[in-house]
Amino acid sequence: MSISTPIGVEALPAAEARPLLDAYHRGIAAIAERSGGRLRAFAAACLDAEDAGADDVARRLGEGFVGLSLPSEALASPAGFDRCAPLLETLERAGRPLFVHPGPAPWTRPDPADPRLPGWWTPLAQYPAWSLRAFATWRALGSSAYPNLRVVFAIMAGGAPFLEGRWRTFTGTAGGIDPNVFLDTASCQRLDLELALAAYGAEQVVLGTDVPVIDPAPLMRSLEALGPFVGRAVAERNPERVLNHRGGVT
Repeated sequence: MSISTPIGVEALPAAEARPLLDAYHRGIAAIAERSGGRLRAFAAACLDAEDAGADDVARRLGEGFVGLSLPSEALASPAGFDRCAPLLETLERAGRPLFVHPGPAPWTRPDPADPRLPGWWTPLAQYPAWSLRAFATWRALGSSAYPNLRVVFAIMAGGAPFLEGRWRTFTGTAGGIDPNVFLDTASCQRLDLELALAAYGAEQVVLGTDVPVIDPAPLMRSLEALGPFVGRAVAERNPERVLNHRGGVT
């Protein structure tokens, strides 16, 4: 479970963000405790705080939070990447994963909503653009700087599998992906899954849903249609690797 990053709590000034984040951590920790271990939660960071709130995050990890979620815009540029370095270093030292979800950072406020745009525009246009920027920046800078940090990108990193060919064209490389980088399946269906499997293989895709906002039934049916091997890898083995694997880049 993670905070709803698109609402922008992490991007608020520290004085406004801290009480909201404290309330989130209290509430989500109580839910996790009541689940008897079935549910675990990602911490969230006050990005406007000194060192991007790294001390607070370290304390949350000590309290049992599984890792940290960050808004994609926080990692979508070299400058943002540098500002988040204390957080990334904290996670890597602790052996905990990072979850990157579409959302703004304090230095990248989103454009105001325009009533002329339909309701689907933000999740299908703005969110993927944010995610792709973070994913490309991580491939350019993050994997080499933090070789032992596992990172999960929500919503298939904004459609990164579809653009893998363009990545190879513009970078002049033969492709390949850091085995510590994973793509989350939230709101996807069979076409999206097939593109991810073709580009990166079953080992780099992890089950994620938008519950309780979106019914996960279409996603689950798509996974079942791809066969038991893919289903077990995406829903069981790969999430376990994200949470517990301590190896580096191979």
